[in-house]
Amino acid sequence: MPNTPQSQFKIDPASALPLYDQIERNLRDMIINGQLAPGETMPREWDLAELYGVSRLTVRRALDDLSRQNWVEKKQGVGTFVRQPVTARIAASRLSFTAQMRAIGRVPGSRPIEQSQGIATVKIARALRVPEGDPITKITRVRLADDVPILLETACLSSIRFPSLIGHDWSKGDSLYEILRQDYQVTVSAMDHTIKPVTLTAAEARYFGTKAGIPALLSETIAYTSDASPVEYAWSFSNGQHGEFYFHFQHTDAGP
Repeated sequence: MPNTPQSQFKIDPASALPLYDQIERNLRDMIINGQLAPGETMPREWDLAELYGVSRLTVRRALDDLSRQNWVEKKQGVGTFVRQPVTARIAASRLSFTAQMRAIGRVPGSRPIEQSQGIATVKIARALRVPEGDPITKITRVRLADDVPILLETACLSSIRFPSLIGHDWSKGDSLYEILRQDYQVTVSAMDHTIKPVTLTAAEARYFGTKAGIPALLSETIAYTSDASPVEYAWSFSNGQHGEFYFHFQHTDAGP
């Protein structure tokens, strides 16, 4: 068994979402947040079944879905392991979603889904360079272009550094980066951007009004100020039916 606390393995039996879908999402969140690290052995099927209070068949279906999406790897007779993501790093030509949409002539918008305070997991703490367990503000929104949902985005920021974010009304479609600039004099000037192909789960697909299983991209970003101080760690799922990505690469002679 990994060192992840048993309390992190949680589902809602009263939810309308299928149990296997909830388990898949819960395990994937733990992988994204670093609670289940690449190369780590996943709990055995019967251990997971006991943790979640479900049948082994339900757990197996969730693990099979995670395996198809390359989140885990099953090795016959050995176990199931968290995979090391195959990713590419790019430089973002325009750093905020709002600026990106305006640059291509589309009207940006957002629909708030959830706003909460939590604690920094190992992965979030490493990305934001804060102590593990520090309070963080988590903001989940559906990002819109001309009223079409194209991203399901979750942003995590330090509650100590940005205390007023938890009380902000995101229903107006405000740009997070503009709020940071206006309220905290913090300007995002650089970004690490990691992209990985996935398929949408039923839980994610419903925000796009589509079906589970369609191709999508999982993007992870760390936003920095000009002095390389991280201010935001975020991940988002794209709507594969409406998303379009444009990258501009330019060679510069930086000298020896």
